[in-house]
Amino acid sequence: MKSIQADYIRGAPELAEFYAGSPRELFDKKPTAGPLYPGLCEALRAYGASIGTTALPPDGDVSAIVTGQQPVLFTGPLYTVYKAATAIRIAERLEQQRGAPCVPVFWLASDDHDFAEARTTHMLTKQHEPLALTYVLKTNADGFPMHRVPLEPSLHTLIDTMADAATGSEYRDEVRAFLHASLDAAVSFSDWSARLLARLFQGTPLLIFTTELPVMRAASAPIIEREIADPLWSSTRVNEAAARLIALGYEAQLVKGQGDCGFFLEVEGKRCKVVYEQGAFVLPSLGWRYSADELLNTLAAEPERFSPNAALRSVVQQRLFPVHAYVGGPGEIAYWGQFKPLFDNVSAPMPVVYPRAQVRLSSTKLNKLLTRCGLNADDFSAPLEQIEEKALATAAAGPALEALARCRAEIAQSVGILEQTLSTVKAPPLAVGDRVFGELDKARRTLERADSAKVETVRQNVMRLANTFAPWRKPQERVYTVFSFLFEHGWDLVPRIIREIDIDSFTTGEIEL
Repeated sequence: MKSIQADYIRGAPELAEFYAGSPRELFDKKPTAGPLYPGLCEALRAYGASIGTTALPPDGDVSAIVTGQQPVLFTGPLYTVYKAATAIRIAERLEQQRGAPCVPVFWLASDDHDFAEARTTHMLTKQHEPLALTYVLKTNADGFPMHRVPLEPSLHTLIDTMADAATGSEYRDEVRAFLHASLDAAVSFSDWSARLLARLFQGTPLLIFTTELPVMRAASAPIIEREIADPLWSSTRVNEAAARLIALGYEAQLVKGQGDCGFFLEVEGKRCKVVYEQGAFVLPSLGWRYSADELLNTLAAEPERFSPNAALRSVVQQRLFPVHAYVGGPGEIAYWGQFKPLFDNVSAPMPVVYPRAQVRLSSTKLNKLLTRCGLNADDFSAPLEQIEEKALATAAAGPALEALARCRAEIAQSVGILEQTLSTVKAPPLAVGDRVFGELDKARRTLERADSAKVETVRQNVMRLANTFAPWRKPQERVYTVFSFLFEHGWDLVPRIIREIDIDSFTTGEIEL
């Protein structure tokens, strides 16, 4: 299966119809600029003041670089920070190049209702092991949008668990104190997430937007009204784009089910999926049915109960902000390729989709350990046994193994000459080479494991490195929360990440802490 992200980044011609342009062309394009949606500037200022952010939206026309994520416990994996840092750097460069305001925006999807995913995060402990932290509610929050998920005292226990388990320094008490204080000040799960983001990006121009704001519902209402009038239009177009991508050899990231509508409806505090079937709008989770007129009347009276799905959200973003680029990860890059018809339908410009920076956090001590083990950080995508083999070969290096390697090379050369000679006389192939090499490999493995204490040390070192760089063979940035590192390095870690990420390279970079 071909990679949409890789082909999109290299500017594959077959993907041109699905996007607004190549990310490599972003800084050559004239930025999309215009006024913010009516009332948005005031809403952002009021909301920013409530969560403690220092960023303020400018007056007048502006360009926006948007990124976002749903609320997740302790802000979720590191890539959340990298998304925001990428948006900040892009906005900074465009503003310098064009001499016109360009603001980075973090779109906090507080109407997301997947609490099962949001309630767990992972940290790297001082024992160099991954630890899962899960918010267990006494009340049932299934189906609740994150801005309705309550905060319970057990979260204070999770804060202390994380602080005590993390590698700490003089920053531990300060970070812990802020977590407790911000939790006490917050009114919901998403509100706490917003306060954490505001502190992480304090002193930057990052605007934090949350989707339960009334201005968001007002901007969404006309788009949802069109969906009610033509219920399956957006889902059909998304699926048609998916089919075209599949025909080109790609995997479709987003496939809508038969009858899926492009919006959700809140009922009794829960965000419910809406399906159109047999001329009516149905909530499968409740079995309720609405006519088009009933939904339109509800939308006019209570727009706060409606929210767009991921596809329509992209269009609502453009209605609220003049979005020049959206910063996304690999999955988002893939599914944004299915959204262009939606922008065409509302005559709005589709933003360029820009890959977020990919970063690996390391340290001088870890990099020295890598060298001592004969490894590099990219090795850790391989199976653990294979990594251990490579490290053991380095640790056991000596005269005996060097002699064995020379012997193997000489035998390989001799066997190669013999097989070439035999092939000219059409003799049957020899199996002797395979048998000899098998015995030599057994001898090598025996020598590498002769010192049991050294073998155990190697295994411990490999496990420490693997847990740090690729827990469960996943990239570090997709597993660990930034708070794994904040207790040791303090709040200045995030400004350093913003400075040191490379927004022009679409490969994984490293920051040595």
